[in-house]
Amino acid sequence: MDKNSLCKKLSKHLEIITKCSISTERGTVLLATILESRYPYVYPRDSACASVLFRRMVEKDLDPDGVAFNLLKGLAQFISSVQDESGEWVQRYGLNGQKKAIYIQEDNTAFGSIILANYLLACYHRQEEPVELDGYIKKIKKAIQFAIKHFYREEIFLFFSTTSIHESAIEKGYSIWVNHAYILFFNLISQLTGKFDLKDYFAEELSFKCRFCQSVHRRFILNDRFVRRITKDGTFDLRPDVTMMSPVYFQCKEDLCDTCVLDENPDIITNSINFMVDNLWDPELGMLQRYLPFTEDIETHIHAGNGPWIQYTAMLAQYYYKNGKIDRGDAILDQIDKYSTDEGYIPEHLSTKRRFEEFVRLEWEVGLDAKKEFHPDILIPDLSYDFIVEELFFMKKSYDKIRNDIADGKKNVIHFAVPLMWSHVEYANALIARYESVYSKDLLVESKSERDLLSLK
Repeated sequence: MDKNSLCKKLSKHLEIITKCSISTERGTVLLATILESRYPYVYPRDSACASVLFRRMVEKDLDPDGVAFNLLKGLAQFISSVQDESGEWVQRYGLNGQKKAIYIQEDNTAFGSIILANYLLACYHRQEEPVELDGYIKKIKKAIQFAIKHFYREEIFLFFSTTSIHESAIEKGYSIWVNHAYILFFNLISQLTGKFDLKDYFAEELSFKCRFCQSVHRRFILNDRFVRRITKDGTFDLRPDVTMMSPVYFQCKEDLCDTCVLDENPDIITNSINFMVDNLWDPELGMLQRYLPFTEDIETHIHAGNGPWIQYTAMLAQYYYKNGKIDRGDAILDQIDKYSTDEGYIPEHLSTKRRFEEFVRLEWEVGLDAKKEFHPDILIPDLSYDFIVEELFFMKKSYDKIRNDIADGKKNVIHFAVPLMWSHVEYANALIARYESVYSKDLLVESKSERDLLSLK
């Protein structure tokens, strides 16, 4: 696959991502799904992951028409506009920038800043000085000051989390995902510092970064593999989880502290990925489940029936490509392709008719699903009941549609939340990782051939 072919494939995913966006006076509203689908909201987490793709496309000359850069610029404008005066970003926002958060979610303050940083760094690559530079830098400074004051625990050198990627109480404590999201945030500050001469402005944050990163790199390792969480009472949560990919997913080459224990023992990553795949690979549909769900466990959501989650599976493909395992990465993308719709849409996750019907019987009809969704330990304090009613409406709407499709004989495999913008982002990232892996191999072959010719001479 040459660069032109890659750009064509990327443009197809970018078209679908663009369908999830709306231009407003505030900037680009990048929804988690299209407006008619399950999640018509802006999630800083999903948007931050998209910002990584957009910046990558700009810097690798994979954005010939400037679509990715324009999306990134508009997204940064919107996210900037919804930051609290305190410096915080919350779980999600509506089309007009109104707060629509249900859950306490500490990592979004990192994700909002990651979006702004990726935009500024993309501008630097384009040799442009953004007019928003001073304003965005101040917002990033305010965000990290807020996060350290309210979420960081000085006694253990980690950020506390109530919920994050799974939006459930299964994450309460110190999660590997949240703390590595903050590592990425600090590494982006390091990049901004170098490129925009901000060493004095971020001196305190850079000093904090080194001891924090050192703590994170060591805290989440037990028996030569990652653990997904340290509970609030200090117990290691040893269960398999896709968040065990966090150290790889959030990895940044510009980590300036040289404290990463993974450099000394790379087998930790291999052991963790193998453990995760062995336990979470769906035996019927293939691909990765996000964790092992248990109906009776109030902390684990099942969401229309358990099954593989596409964005996390695409992250796994990226890992294989980056490690030169092209065949394994290709097999994963081929598996994802089997479940794309006629329009080329990729869902959030899959389930089956049988699993969905069990979910309806054991969880939805008896109110257990709602109890899990609105677990009091994870809700924002004094949450208006209007927010719960609105969420219940979207839950019932999506489940009713699945039931109707099953009744009409249209479905045996359930596609939930179609299309999911984040799934298309990670699929596109996997395509770039594949191209770079193959291209680097070609360069090595060419280099070896040249050396062989020189030796013959």
